[in-house]
Amino acid sequence: MKKIIFLLGIFLTFAIVACKPEEEVFYDGDSYVHFQTESQNVFAVAGTPYTDAKIDYGTVQPVSGNHQVKLVLDKTKSTAVEGVDFQILNNNTSEIAAGAANGQFTVRVMSATMSQTPKVAVFKIESPTIASAVFSKQLTVNMSLTCPVSFFVGTGIFKNTEAYWSTVGKNYTLQNVTTGGVNQFVIKGYMDDGGDLKVNYNPTTFAVSIPVQSTGYFEPGYGYAYASDPSSGPASTYNPCTRTLSLKVWWSIRNTAGTVIAQYNASATEVFVGQ
Repeated sequence: MKKIIFLLGIFLTFAIVACKPEEEVFYDGDSYVHFQTESQNVFAVAGTPYTDAKIDYGTVQPVSGNHQVKLVLDKTKSTAVEGVDFQILNNNTSEIAAGAANGQFTVRVMSATMSQTPKVAVFKIESPTIASAVFSKQLTVNMSLTCPVSFFVGTGIFKNTEAYWSTVGKNYTLQNVTTGGVNQFVIKGYMDDGGDLKVNYNPTTFAVSIPVQSTGYFEPGYGYAYASDPSSGPASTYNPCTRTLSLKVWWSIRNTAGTVIAQYNASATEVFVGQ
């Protein structure tokens, strides 16, 4: 019995020691300044003069006194040009206040010089009074142009620049509608019976799909002509910045059951460009 008690005593002692809270660890060294991330994407919005982006930085521990911190472009690693493609506001300088451990710079990206192909700006962070950390001391910012759907639609007038079903050079009105959570571009009066050609689009991936829909044209001896997605091959897309809608359309004939019984073109190209 004593042996059992002795072993139990050892177990309780071990359990008490094991459950002892860990002592907190305190850092009492230099502050060391660093970026909060090592890469960042900034999108300038077409139709606006510029976009202001925040660049975050921090220190290992809160600073004593106020300090100036500078954001410096590494020209040897960058394709973006300071003063042309972007500006760093407040003379490239940010101040981190006493007791703080983080701060921000503001970089103004100019829409006029941006495209959908990113320009790269590689930054270093420097301070005359705070040493730089050995980590996150370089930040790569990818700057490019993005265009909202409203920019794509523009005046709503689109020219059919490449056509199989309709006439090259003809202008149509394009509308942007959302029905039941589905985003659609509606090309007014495109179909043979005066109806609209409707295509679904994804504003994130710019992918386009074409629901099965009648053109209103009846092929004697066969049936009505329809538009739909091709069964294979390239998909339809749109480019919001160039304002180009590129459709790949399967023009076919279907019977009353909806079965394809003949086709005009399995993957015809129809291109519409905003005017």
